[in-house]
Parts: sequence; structure tokens; C-alpha cells
Amino acid sequence: MFWDRQQELRMLEREYQESGGRMVVIYGRRRVGKTTLIKEFIRDKPAMYFLADERLESVQRRRF
Repeated sequence: MFWDRQQELRMLEREYQESGGRMVVIYGRRRVGKTTLIKEFIRDKPAMYFLADERLESVQRRRF
């Protein structure tokens, strides 16, 4: 269930609509819904989602 993140979704949509490249950093405590927020935001958009982890950079690049 996805709820109570309308403010964050509006901010992401504003950034998405801006011309030029943008980077938005999403951070917070564990298990507060960051990944769900991202997945909900890109649900109806042409997008790619990649979750980096603590593996070596070379491994991350191959996975990407």
C-alpha cells in the first residue's frame, strides 16, 4: 500500500518536468519507504531503476 507521500511525489514531478538534467538525492532511515517512493514515481514514466549496493564498483558496473 502506498500512502501519505503526495508532497514528495509533487516535488519529484516538479524536478522531472524541469528542462536539463537533474539529480535528486533521496535519503533517510531504513524501512521508511524510499524505494517504494521511487518505484511509485516512475511507475508510469519511461525510466530505469538500479539499486546500488556495497559490492565493488566493477561489479556494480557489470550489473548495471
